[in-house]
Parts: sequence; C-alpha cells; structure tokens
Amino acid sequence: MRTEMINSAIARLPHTLSLFIIAVLVAACGGGAAAEEEGHGGHDEHGAEGEAKTSVTIAPVQFTSIEGKLGMVEQKDLSTALKATGFLKVPPQNMADITASMGGTVREVLVQEGDAVRKGQPLVTIADAAIIDLQRDYIDAKARLVYAKAELDRQQELSDANVSARKTLQQATAEHASLQATVQGNAQLLRMINIDPESLTGESVRATAAIVSPIDGTVAHIAVNVGSRVTGDAALMRVVNNGKLHVDVFLYEQDIAKVKVGQTIDLTLTNLPGKTYTAKVFAIGSAFESETKTIPVHAEITGEREGLIDGMGVTARIDVGQAKVTAVLTDAIVNYGGMDYVFIRTDGEEAHAHAEEAEHKHAEGEAHDHAAENKESHAKGEEHSHDHGAEPAHKEEAEHAHAKGEEHDHAAENKEAHAKGDEHEHDHAEEKADAHGEGEEGHEDHAPVPGSMTFKRVQVKRGTTDGAYTAVTFMEPIEDGSEVVVGGAFYIMAMMNTSSGHQH
Repeated sequence: MRTEMINSAIARLPHTLSLFIIAVLVAACGGGAAAEEEGHGGHDEHGAEGEAKTSVTIAPVQFTSIEGKLGMVEQKDLSTALKATGFLKVPPQNMADITASMGGTVREVLVQEGDAVRKGQPLVTIADAAIIDLQRDYIDAKARLVYAKAELDRQQELSDANVSARKTLQQATAEHASLQATVQGNAQLLRMINIDPESLTGESVRATAAIVSPIDGTVAHIAVNVGSRVTGDAALMRVVNNGKLHVDVFLYEQDIAKVKVGQTIDLTLTNLPGKTYTAKVFAIGSAFESETKTIPVHAEITGEREGLIDGMGVTARIDVGQAKVTAVLTDAIVNYGGMDYVFIRTDGEEAHAHAEEAEHKHAEGEAHDHAAENKESHAKGEEHSHDHGAEPAHKEEAEHAHAKGEEHDHAAENKEAHAKGDEHEHDHAEEKADAHGEGEEGHEDHAPVPGSMTFKRVQVKRGTTDGAYTAVTFMEPIEDGSEVVVGGAFYIMAMMNTSSGHQH
C-alpha cells in the first residue's frame, strides 16, 4: 500500500512541474512585453514633452484664425546705430540763479514758478537801510566831485601863471581823483541793485531795490517769500531758458571713434518712449567721466522742444552708417521670459510621420519576437515535462505494471495541460494584438491635419531697428531662406505654452 502511494506521487510529479513551468514562462513573456511596451510609451511621452517646448504644429484653420502670415529671413541693408543713455542739459549761460547783490528784506515777489520772464524784468523787491545809505553816498560824492573839478581847474590856471605853489595843484588833483572814484564806485553799486545813478537825485532816493532777471526764460524755482531776510550770496530763485537745451549722451571708448561732429541723434524720453526728438552733435568730450568711465557727446536739440525739461533722462540712437545684416520684420519677434524669439517653419510634420512609422515597425518586430520566444519556451517546457515523466516510469517498470498504467493516464493529463497552455498563449497573443491595434488607433487620432505647419521656436538677439525691419542674430543655425512667422507670432507663443502646460 505504501509503495503504491509513493508510485502515485512520483507519477503525479511531472504533471505538477509541467504546469508550474508553463505558468512561469507565460508570465515572463507577458511581463516582459508589458514592460517593454511601457518603456516605449514613456519614451514617446518624453519625446512629445521635449517637442512641445521648442515647436508647435498648427492646423490651417488655426493659422487663419490668428491672422498668421509668413515672411522670409532676409539680408537687409540697415542703418547701424549706437545706443546710449544720457540726460537733457541746459548750458550754463542759459540758466541763472537770482541773488541779491546786497542784503535786505523781501518786500515783494513779483512772479510765480512757471512764469515766462524777459531779461531785465523785475522779479523781487528788497528793502534795507543800506540801500538808502548807498544812494546818499553817491549823491554826496557826486556833489563834492563838482567842486573838486572846479578847484582843480583854478589851481591849474594859477600854476600855469606861476602864481600858486605846485603843491596846491597836486592836492586839488588828488582830491578830484578820489571823489571821481567814489562816484563811479557808488554808481556801479547802484546799478547792481538796479537803480540808475544817472537819474538819481536827492528827491528820488528810495528804500527799496528791484532784483531783475538777467536772461529770458522761465521761473523754475522760488526760494523766498515776502518778509524773508536775504543776504548777498543767497539764491532767491532760478530762471531757465530751454531754448538752447542740449543733450549729453555717454559712450564707451570703443564706440567714440564712430561718432563725428554733425551726426544726427534720435532721442526718446525714458518716461515717454512714444515720442522721438532729434539732435545734432556739436562737440565730443575729451575726458572720461570719473564714475562711469564714459565720454560725453554733446548734441543740440533741433526741431520741436515741447515737453523737454532740464535733467530728463533720454535714450539715444546715433546713426553710424549702413551694413548688410540678417533681418526679419519687427512683428516677427516675440519677447517671452526676458528673451526674444522667432518662429521658423520647419519640415517637422514629415519628420514626425517618418518617426511614427519607424516606431510602429519596431513595435511589430518586437511583438513577433515575443511570440517566437513564447513558442520556444513552450517547446522547452514540453520536453522537460516528458523527461520527468519518463524517468520514474523506467525506475518502476520491472516491479509495478499498475504504475505504468497510471503513467499513461498522467501523460494524457499532460497533453491536456499542454493544450490549455497553448490556449492561454493564444489568448495572450490576441490580447497583445488588441493592445497594438488600440495603439495604432491612438496614433491615427493624433495624426496632423493635412496642410498643418510646424514651427520651431528659435531664440534671437535683437539688433538695430530700421523702419519695419530689425536686425537679429540667431542663437542656433538655421537654413538659408527659412520662412518665419511675421503675423500672429504672439498667439503661436501662447498656444505653445498652453500645450506644454497640458502635457505636464
């Protein structure tokens, strides 16, 4: 009885081992195929993500809806220019700080800030006792000068007749000269406070003096009010004449040789970039600015000056000639993330189709290889199962005929198990075929619309702008005669960024 149980267990051993081997082989083939398919899928997704970052494919309807237009990357003769910054400046002879020549108290302020004034127009009146003293001294010195002149003439006549001593003549001459100097000095002091000494008499002495504008211009700043006590060195107000306004722009030493006197400069205000002014170079500095190590270029504003004020910051463009450069229409350049880009049309659609076809063929080849591996593994499993089935049969053939009968039964069971394994393998192959078919349908769903265009985003360095064209330097090589988007580039950039965001 014990021997029969052992023989039965040995006979059943090949059947169990055969099923185990078949299960392992099927799992290995299916898992390998799934892993390989998953690997290919990840590669495609990564490729699509990388593509979305640099290029975008647009259908004809989309391109029309964004008013897209194509142009060419061209070689153009553009005016080359230097760009510099600077500020507006008034020459020192066109700016006046108004001061009182002598101290006093402000009696009247006759103007307001922003008023246009003429040369000699009174701005402020001041009052002080010293003004009265100066007028009195002038009148007194002038009266004594008249007497001194008469005495000098009399002594000269006496001296000529040898009637008086020469010493008396010399004293009369010295007195006359001293009084004459006093009168002239006081007259100049009176003129400094704008009192005419020629018309001054004892009856016209006054306690106030007027401070007048020395130039034509506009009152820019007033520092006093009625009642303020001023001294002779204090500025009361400032008058500026913008009629001679000029601009100082600063260039580095490597660019200064390109600028000549008489060249034209186009100016735009830093805070008002939409309006352009012109200036003409009249002088070039001969010394470096201590802080920036630049050289100033002085240019006079020509034409309209409205809105220009001393001290305004400007951006200058100095024409230095023409050169043939690579250029595109300015509308083709899109700024994104602080960098400039253009969209170049590529043959991306055709290349993408070839890549998909090659990938499809590669996937089919891998599927056939897996099928062949499954068959080979299954064949090895049958051979291994029969070997194990035959070994216990030979050992017990002489003693137990019943064991042989059981072995034949188990052989039939093995055949049935092998048939099930074939059926399982067939089902697995059908599942892989269905999955492959679904993948092909996915590719067909994402196929580009006929007539679609693919554009690659290319970074450029912006150069000078002349009219409608801007010089550019491409940061990567492009083909000669490439087409570039000149209308709708901004929308294409937005579409590309949106597409990239969805994929992430």
